[in-house]
Amino acid sequence: MKGIRSTPVIAICLAVPLMAQGRPPKILQIVREPLTPGGETAYKTIEDATARICAEQKCPHPHLAIESLSGPREVWWLNAFESEAEKQRVESAYAQNGPLMAALQRNSRRKAKVTGSHVNVSAEYRPDLSRGVPWAVAGARFLVVAVSREDVSGDGSVFEAGDGMRYMFRPCVSRQQADAEVARWGRDARVFAIRPYWGLPAKEWLEADPEFWRPNPLANRR
Repeated sequence: MKGIRSTPVIAICLAVPLMAQGRPPKILQIVREPLTPGGETAYKTIEDATARICAEQKCPHPHLAIESLSGPREVWWLNAFESEAEKQRVESAYAQNGPLMAALQRNSRRKAKVTGSHVNVSAEYRPDLSRGVPWAVAGARFLVVAVSREDVSGDGSVFEAGDGMRYMFRPCVSRQQADAEVARWGRDARVFAIRPYWGLPAKEWLEADPEFWRPNPLANRR
């Protein structure tokens, strides 16, 4: 891994149940994948297959996929951890699942043809910089995100990377709410849609908004 992972696909699949809880994780791993123009359909086909693989192999750890609706066209993968030790333990658990990793590696190579260079960041929660609305994925359909080295004028959970870059997240239930938050936050803010057909939803997400998560293969296997 870059940081803690040896391949892009592992970081995308390693998350602990903190993602399901209504409190910020201590560490948030953010994998950013820029989409090449014209590659969106192929990317979706590959990620649809990856979601099915995760459901079939019963991957136990939830992870979230979000896609930008403003600014550069990107898909971000969010993974939560309680500690560095937990991150390494989960990485090891996935690495030991040979059939799962072989399938994910194949899809990762296919995806490289329709994405630019990915960015993998491990960021620590900053409670002293966070304000207002707590971290809560359950029930959310959008995320407002700001990336800046300076304070952002808004309410959300702030995570800071080793290079000083700050990532601020605010879950929203509607696009209207998300757009209103962007107006308050300023020019650094962007709207991302949670993509229910990708990633691995936690039980709490499925229960909070079952209709929204219905496209995910895991929801259909319950």
